Amino acid sequence: MSTPPNQPPKLLVPGRPTVPQSTQQFYLTNASGTVTKTVPVPPAAATRTDPGFFKRLVGQLNPLRQTTRTATVMSGLGVAALALDVAATVNLGNPFLFYDRRETWKEMSGSLEGNRSNLWRGYFDDIAPNWKGHAAEMLQQYVRFNVNGLFSQLGKVSDEMSGAMHNQYKEVLEYDLSVFGLYAGSAPILRTLASMSANPVARAALMTQVGVFTTALGNLVKQFTDIYNSYEGDLNKLELKLNDLRGAFYQSGDPAQGARRLNLSPTIADPKSVKNMWIPAGAAE
Repeated sequence: MSTPPNQPPKLLVPGRPTVPQSTQQFYLTNASGTVTKTVPVPPAAATRTDPGFFKRLVGQLNPLRQTTRTATVMSGLGVAALALDVAATVNLGNPFLFYDRRETWKEMSGSLEGNRSNLWRGYFDDIAPNWKGHAAEMLQQYVRFNVNGLFSQLGKVSDEMSGAMHNQYKEVLEYDLSVFGLYAGSAPILRTLASMSANPVARAALMTQVGVFTTALGNLVKQFTDIYNSYEGDLNKLELKLNDLRGAFYQSGDPAQGARRLNLSPTIADPKSVKNMWIPAGAAE
């Protein structure tokens, strides 16, 4: 449904599928309500669709697993191999989930930096050249030390979170492909040896190959454990940085105590002193 021409556009809410994917305008007005400036507002990010890689991988992996499980049972070494089979495959993950989070944090970082720059340039382009006095100084301090600093902190954490999600996306994808590659390479050999297991030589070869396969599974499980511990440490560091941000936004860093008051002093717009606090830049000293 389109917005009537006599009404401002509705607020864009990320994730709402009904929001039209087109740039809208944010209107800035003066005290009398007259529009003095418009700022383009980019559309909410489009919903990303899972390409189905993980679903296809699992669908192709299951028949290979059945082949290797049958061969390991026939070799007589089934208990250890089956346990490692479960441990290696249960740790498979959908890399799209990390890709999606990587893109979400990256978009948040870009939006934060864009809004920070808009605010920064808005002061130095519109306020600083035209106004002086105590109110202009108060506004400059507010923009420089309060808002700009908080935007920068949020942007840094968003950048690091996007990077962490990218690294985990990469590791999960590589692990999935390593598991699939092992099963794809081992299943045909084990199937062939299992079909000839009545022959003592073939049975010995089957046992040897199952041993090689089991060792490779164990290496994959260790690989997953190392990756998990490494990125658990990275996420712990990011959590500590988020705790620092809570201190910047909430009283004593506790959301239950309420948000810090980041607004400007009300005296900046006090009608009784506005003429003394807001002085045109060209006015005589």
